[in-house]
Amino acid sequence: MTTPHTVAPSERPHPWDRDAPHAHVDLDALRHNLALLRARTAPGVRLLAAVKADAYGHGLLPVARALAAAGAEAFGVATAAEALALRGAGVPGDVLAFGPVRAGIAELVAADVALTVAQPADLEAIAAAAAGARARVHVKVDTGMGRLGLAPAEARALIAAVDRSPLADLEGVWTHLASADEPDATEPDSATHRQVAAFAALLARLERDGLRPRWAHAANSAGTLLLPEVHHDLVRPGIALYGQPASAWLARRVPDLRPVMRVDAPVTFVKRVTAGTPISYGGTWCAPRDTVVATVRLGYADGYPRSLSSQAEAGHRGRRVPVVGRVCMDQLMLDLGPDGDAELGERVDLIGGGAPTAFELAADAGSFAYELLTRIGPRVVRRYPGT
Repeated sequence: MTTPHTVAPSERPHPWDRDAPHAHVDLDALRHNLALLRARTAPGVRLLAAVKADAYGHGLLPVARALAAAGAEAFGVATAAEALALRGAGVPGDVLAFGPVRAGIAELVAADVALTVAQPADLEAIAAAAAGARARVHVKVDTGMGRLGLAPAEARALIAAVDRSPLADLEGVWTHLASADEPDATEPDSATHRQVAAFAALLARLERDGLRPRWAHAANSAGTLLLPEVHHDLVRPGIALYGQPASAWLARRVPDLRPVMRVDAPVTFVKRVTAGTPISYGGTWCAPRDTVVATVRLGYADGYPRSLSSQAEAGHRGRRVPVVGRVCMDQLMLDLGPDGDAELGERVDLIGGGAPTAFELAADAGSFAYELLTRIGPRVVRRYPGT
């Protein structure tokens, strides 16, 4: 039986493409970032690309296909729908569901998707739903993240239970680093070092117990780039694949990442205003001089944060111009200056390109690039130049 799955917004046809905001996804930049990450790992270390959340907003299937063709061996997802979308599209490579699932276990096992077990109840659910088939299992260990998994001492018993189960294959043991992008991550007394040491000690104990799984993994983007001691058998980069650093400290250490996404949108209205004219809700910004204001078809419903009202810049004709007034649900305004001009339909960069990067804009919004990218909505048409 075919299992239905949710089609990512990036896969749906969009009949009003010309008038919509566009997210231009540079697959060459994606491949560059993959190669950079690969160069940081030892031969034989597999690379699992995190493509959850519609590939961090870039488009699940186009991104996964490009990464698979460029050599990524596996993919990490958050939901059953994401996993089954990859399998339904025939994307080659292993697939790991990062979190415990309850619905769709039988379908995932039948589709050869590896499942995470973080507690005994997860193993019980797999045994009850797998319909006699053996599930590929990765046991999640909590070494300091505090989100999923048991502490190492308790996890040993769970790992042994998975190994004994007639309905599970112990394929992997993994943990997640909570602070690998912090400036002290490489220091011997850091929280990251304590996590690394706890995981290594667990692996050594499992080895003595004869329970060493095929794959041990801990490294996220920061761990892959800076901490070779946590590469083990497999690394799991996410945000770095999309060309954004996880922190300002990491940006300084790894300057060669290339942003993969640029967002632009069309100008829908242009007017000349006199000094003192209020713009947008609440009149929080008033023109300080006679100037030209352009309205652009992008707003917070499309994922552009309202907190960037009168705080950000856009790229227009080779220069930066300020976003002024409150960002609206569907629109925002730009101050083009007294001598400014714009044509209706002319496209303006709002993220990347001539505008600040997602990392820079997110910092100005009091957030981080992960949130900004994954909130870019389905009204923003994903485009893949060169494909």
